[in-house]
Amino acid sequence: MSRAQRSLVVLTAVTVLSVGLLAQALSSPGGIGADVLTATSLLLLIFSATLLVRVLRFLTRPVRRPDAAARRRGSRAR
Repeated sequence: MSRAQRSLVVLTAVTVLSVGLLAQALSSPGGIGADVLTATSLLLLIFSATLLVRVLRFLTRPVRRPDAAARRRGSRAR
């Protein structure tokens, strides 16, 4: 398992847990504790979801062969 795949697993778990924490904070009675919990879980959700999207974009990028750039320039290995 590569580093990006491990990051994907960890960030998916953190994102799911932060959504659960946010749902719990929104359903709790109002007060300063609920406000702090809501803000914290929302920041964690935004941070982890953003990193998760970046990792997904990295893992789904097209694979380039090293000689593809030379072919596009028109030069050939002789």
